[in-house]
Amino acid sequence: MFIRYNVIMLNFFILFLLFCAFAVLFYLCFNLCLQFFHPAICHTDGDVLYSFDDGPSIYTPQILEILKQHNQKAIFFCIGKNIATHPEIFAEILAHGHQVGNHSFSHSNFFGFKSLKDIIKEIQDTDDIMKKHGAVEVRYFRPPFGVINPTISKALKRTGHSVMGWSVRSFDTVFSEKIVLKRLKNIKKQDIVLLHDSKFETISTIRSHLK
Repeated sequence: MFIRYNVIMLNFFILFLLFCAFAVLFYLCFNLCLQFFHPAICHTDGDVLYSFDDGPSIYTPQILEILKQHNQKAIFFCIGKNIATHPEIFAEILAHGHQVGNHSFSHSNFFGFKSLKDIIKEIQDTDDIMKKHGAVEVRYFRPPFGVINPTISKALKRTGHSVMGWSVRSFDTVFSEKIVLKRLKNIKKQDIVLLHDSKFETISTIRSHLK
């Protein structure tokens, strides 16, 4: 009976250690600015930088106009398949003088589980379609969902991209405009702010924030 109890407790302890290891790994993968797996840029050397993920979309032109009204430049991390759908909007981002970054081709939920070959292809295919539609150079990559792991790091060493993260996450895809504006109220010089030009609500949020 005593031996059986010890075996049960040992198994429980092993499961607990595995759970802790998984939790730590999960935390490291989803916090790219910890720079555990790969170097990442999470602050600027100067003013605040607004970054917009997941476009181009039908909402991007309105965001571009708001940024223009306030003489505000940004960087747009674009998804390759969305550039294929909206090449004219991608060209408009460039025409407004904004930077563009690579946000993978598919933005798959399973991007981090892809093979090294497939990850490299996604990055290169996105670079190719960006350059096809006017981008001269694509220096920065932001992984889908901000997830970084050893395979993605190895791919980036092959492609030569720098990773750009953020210091302020607006959660504009989750929270109400009121909550997002409160978060944006606390941004300061050298912050990189994460927003999304794929959400209709972000139009009103950025307009209210910059006024």
